[in-house]
Amino acid sequence: MVAEVRNDLEQRILALAGVCQCAMLAQELARRGHAQPEPLRCALSSILSLNETEVDVALGGIEGVYAGLPDLGWQQPDPAAIERLGYTIALIALQKRLRRDDGVASDLRSLLVQLRDDPISQDPVSLDTVRAFAEIYAATVSTLSQKIMVRGDQQYLKNDNTVSTVRAVLLAGVRSAYLFHEHGGRKWHLFFGRKKLAAAANALMQTH
Repeated sequence: MVAEVRNDLEQRILALAGVCQCAMLAQELARRGHAQPEPLRCALSSILSLNETEVDVALGGIEGVYAGLPDLGWQQPDPAAIERLGYTIALIALQKRLRRDDGVASDLRSLLVQLRDDPISQDPVSLDTVRAFAEIYAATVSTLSQKIMVRGDQQYLKNDNTVSTVRAVLLAGVRSAYLFHEHGGRKWHLFFGRKKLAAAANALMQTH
């Protein structure tokens, strides 16, 4: 895949849309017990693109994060969108904490490299791969003091497969948050740069 030439703002917007998309997927899983298949596949596929810094390649471009772009373009979000914003902010904070913990970051990378070399990783949404992602998340990211509590229906949150998928999605969200940071994105951009983010996100959606 050839990455489009994008400016820093566009790359930042796409990476942030990737985080928003993961927040949306986590919310869907917790509330309904399932998530949109294609956004889920795109999100989980991004986890093992370990050395890729071009957002179009790592996240699949606009199409790969399209489900997350609307949350950046809305001027008056509804309660569900506000909840997703909370998850997005938490994922950005979590990747910041991960950056500061060399030991956990090193363990995470090592485990992801092992999984990338395992044949099961060829299908990122297979039950075996999702469980592997979830185990990696539990062994590394979830040990950090920064926690993400996903709210939803207990009948789904008590289901092992749903919980594993939520954890896999959160791991994908951390990956996108890393890219957001790499391209100059910071948490304050979601507040003080909101209008600029919305305009850029709407422009990208119109090109899709």
